[in-house]
Amino acid sequence: MQKGYALSIVLWIVAAMGAIALFLSSLAKEHIHIAQEIDNKIKATLKAQESLDLVLFYGSTGKFYINQMLNPHLEDLNISNALYIDGRTVVLNESNVTLTDGGALYNLLFPYGESIGKELGEESVFSESLYDWMDEDTFLQLNGAEDDYYQQISDNGYESRDKRAIQDVAELGLIKGVDRQKLAPIKKNFLYTWAIRINLATATDEKLYTLLDLPKETMEELLTLRQTDMMQFINKVNLINSNNETFFELYGFVPSKSLRVEISSKVGNAYAKINATIELHYKNKERWIYKFTVE
Repeated sequence: MQKGYALSIVLWIVAAMGAIALFLSSLAKEHIHIAQEIDNKIKATLKAQESLDLVLFYGSTGKFYINQMLNPHLEDLNISNALYIDGRTVVLNESNVTLTDGGALYNLLFPYGESIGKELGEESVFSESLYDWMDEDTFLQLNGAEDDYYQQISDNGYESRDKRAIQDVAELGLIKGVDRQKLAPIKKNFLYTWAIRINLATATDEKLYTLLDLPKETMEELLTLRQTDMMQFINKVNLINSNNETFFELYGFVPSKSLRVEISSKVGNAYAKINATIELHYKNKERWIYKFTVE
């Protein structure tokens, strides 16, 4: 009986040790999996950063042309000598990279808000209210708003900023004529840039419809031309607006050299994303980067 009792104890000990070993093995596998995921996340982040560095080098050593960045210096690396800057997604350094010209976005430094107003609410109200918001006087535009209006619209009234530049996208929501519900989904389409004119060669199809406000048949023709023959597209737009003096003050076909950059990289099941704004300009006949922001 004692032998049977001792054997039983031994078997229980062996079973317990087996359970502990199984637990430790499971724990080790879980730790290995976590370590692998962390390693993949780091690699994905580094790959995304490398892709951003490549975009910076591409732009700072190349040149801009209508809706592209051109750079013949990278052909030895099997990288295309032309990258589109009209919102198309390309594969660069095994990352998905989307480049959008600042001239195709809603420019927060654009002086009178014509393009922004068409998307956010009442165009004439917003345009004139934006003017009142930024100027330093108290003269009221016909459809605009000054301090008296903003102090009365809520219990926590506020005053217009009276500064010539919008500081943040959220600030637009404070201005008369803006539909805040419309602002939220298109916040990513705003950019701070010193571009003077909107680049019709890189604007989205939807934005082009809004800006040009032409019959559907004409717009379909223009959109087809923009995909197949850019110069014909430019000539057609210029011809249609040849008698519109203000058109060429607002719109053009020249890249702004300001770029919204969206990068997505994947290693294993780990993802890394970078959203950045870069500006590339000349100084002393050499291109230089004077603004670089990772969001």
